[in-house]
Amino acid sequence: MTEAPPARVPRHPDVDGRIFDAALDILRSRGPLAVSIESVSAASGVAKTTIYRRFENRESLLTAAISTATTSVSFPEGLTAKDSLRWVLRHASDTIENVVGRGTVAAIIMNEDPQFTQLLLGMIRGSTKALRNDLRDRAITGEINRDVDIELAMSILLGVVVAELIRGRATDEAWVDSVLALLWPAFAV
Repeated sequence: MTEAPPARVPRHPDVDGRIFDAALDILRSRGPLAVSIESVSAASGVAKTTIYRRFENRESLLTAAISTATTSVSFPEGLTAKDSLRWVLRHASDTIENVVGRGTVAAIIMNEDPQFTQLLLGMIRGSTKALRNDLRDRAITGEINRDVDIELAMSILLGVVVAELIRGRATDEAWVDSVLALLWPAFAV
């Protein structure tokens, strides 16, 4: 007669939540290199052994934490081209401030943790795909300038948000209006 395998201890969502919240707080404030099993344990109050039972290593913990923070981006339909650009500026600012944090942006720019940089860049590409497609469709139909380099436009739209946050400037509605006033002539037909 063989023994039954030991029963797995059920996972508690509140423990997972504490782990993810701590990992994301550390990520936002100090960047990906500061996220470790030890730092997350200290910040969350969850034992290292509990964290190791859930995650093989720092990378799997970081990947899971980021996955919980990123939701699929639903690009709104029915917006004018100008309002689509306005939405992107707002969304990019909100994502940097409330999801990944300035510490993460700095770490990506410095490429301090190449594996993490690739993970984040993949997430950014995925979340901006809908806008790229929207802009391409609008160029094809003639709603925006057909000669707009869509990839360059994406870099400019995302880059201006990062630059303003690095400079410590507000990215409020007045700022969005200023950016659109500057950039819209390149998109207009």
